Amino acid sequence: MTVIHLIQDIFMKRQLLLILCAGLMGLPAYASYGPYEHGYGIKSMGAGGIGFVQPEDGYAVNANPAAAAFLDHRLDLGLNWIVVQPGGSIEGNAAGDDQKYNSDGARHFPIPQAAYVRPLSERLSFASTLFAAGIGSDYRQNPYARFGADDTGGLSVTQSGLSAMLAWRLRQTQAIGAGINLSYRAFELKGAQPFTALSQAPERVTNQGSRGGLGISLSLGWQAQLSQTVSAGVGWRSTTYTEKIDRYAGVLPDQGRLNMPALWGGGLAFTPTPRLTLAVDYQRVEYASEPALGHPLARLTEHDQPLGADAGPGFGWRDQNIYKLGLIWRASERLTLRAGYSQGSVIMPPSQTLFGLLAQAVGKRHYTAGATYALTPQWEMTGYAAVQPRNEVRGQQSIPADFGGGEAHVFFTSYSAGLSISRRFGAPAASSAP
Repeated sequence: MTVIHLIQDIFMKRQLLLILCAGLMGLPAYASYGPYEHGYGIKSMGAGGIGFVQPEDGYAVNANPAAAAFLDHRLDLGLNWIVVQPGGSIEGNAAGDDQKYNSDGARHFPIPQAAYVRPLSERLSFASTLFAAGIGSDYRQNPYARFGADDTGGLSVTQSGLSAMLAWRLRQTQAIGAGINLSYRAFELKGAQPFTALSQAPERVTNQGSRGGLGISLSLGWQAQLSQTVSAGVGWRSTTYTEKIDRYAGVLPDQGRLNMPALWGGGLAFTPTPRLTLAVDYQRVEYASEPALGHPLARLTEHDQPLGADAGPGFGWRDQNIYKLGLIWRASERLTLRAGYSQGSVIMPPSQTLFGLLAQAVGKRHYTAGATYALTPQWEMTGYAAVQPRNEVRGQQSIPADFGGGEAHVFFTSYSAGLSISRRFGAPAASSAP
């Protein structure tokens, strides 16, 4: 193949991804560890969400760009479907009776996935993926109506975009990778009128429609085969720096700033036989360093900072530690089975549950299972299912006296399933993949 033909081939595949990305923009997304899905692609999700090591499809480069060096020329297309059951309750509040609230306006969230990997030479590989994240609520019966808000309300925060990455093989069993991630982030808040009294720009707190902005982040990774049976990998994604949302300058800190947090982590995989792999991951999500996500509501009184101010109040989330365990069993030449478990620390403190009713980020653990069946040497189909059991954070000193005191409690449950189809092109890359 000539250089011109190679560039044309890559361009055509990129065009497909760009079309898919355009379709992804604006779709609702709801994930289960804060705004993020529990894994990286349908195969990863079936094995507990492991992603920093043991890549099985192109979507793994979202966790670790170096994974592209150990993958064949391939295209992966998938759809993850999440069903959520979020909500909360308010007890002991002077503004109304004790009551439970279900965020039941929207519960089904399809999240498309796509990834393309192309070895460019014996050492250099290219990868491109779509990605999405999101969180929010949709109340037909607004919890804040007792304080004077509209009867309906909710929050929507979505992010979707396209990544482009290069991986360089340092030697046969070791590679590094880097990438750039371009995204669009949308924000909408409805039925939050009671909080206008706490803002420096009351007219830009709620009911401003869906507003968005472009964002950018960087990714780095390393992956290596340490021995015949042990491989390792690490990955890092920077903070996603995004444009300010002027129409919500009265509720988001720094007059409308909402950056997505940095993520980093690593993993080890043990393959005692060609048929069996056991992998473990650790992931850290740095919510606390982003004002809109990490600053607590107490900044209103302790630092005299109203909503929307420089370094003003946000959701008060803590940083999150996530531990993942995945088992991969190659039952036959055509069938691969997976199972896994993941557990994350709860990012919402009990004192922050009043705002937490808008974004029920209290997910704690996942149980997963999945399988891949090779239809032909080039085509394969993968499916998975997962359950995230109900977890609840009960408020402690969560509702200010000006709002009638009492406590707000937040709960969350989710179920998810997905399918993907993968196509390999040409001969496998010459490598010993982890």
